[in-house]
Amino acid sequence: MAVGTVTKYNQLEKQIFADANRQWDDATAGNIMFCLVGNGYTPAATHTTTADLSTNLISAGDGATRVAATGLAIDDTTTAGTTYYDSADVTWGTSVTITAKYLVCVQPVAANTFDASTSKLLFYVDLDTTSGSATVSSVASTFTVFAPTNGWFKTV
Repeated sequence: MAVGTVTKYNQLEKQIFADANRQWDDATAGNIMFCLVGNGYTPAATHTTTADLSTNLISAGDGATRVAATGLAIDDTTTAGTTYYDSADVTWGTSVTITAKYLVCVQPVAANTFDASTSKLLFYVDLDTTSGSATVSSVASTFTVFAPTNGWFKTV
């Protein structure tokens, strides 16, 4: 599915640039993970951990799966002075039933161990921008969020 604009949480750069943290393209499995959130969530750039997603974090059914990012890459050659942060598309499965409003990218405190309270929020994407409550769904079909052409976000 096509996605809306990526919106960064305030701490994104701190999380992937600080020496004490794992960088974006760290090859550790589960370095970066994706989760899905329902339409009851009101995003705020100041949110910091998955605890801020509250009960809106999808925690049952196929949408409760946390997907580890693959193909993490940093592109600093396509556009002079710009760095793009990318990954492979994010797929929850080929025969899943899911309804979601937001894709949220997190960095777990412990790699490959998503925590519903402590994973660090990096960015979110509105999966259906037609209204504040519109969602996307799959019913026994593929649920894939396609990474934007030049990556999820960029720094200039």
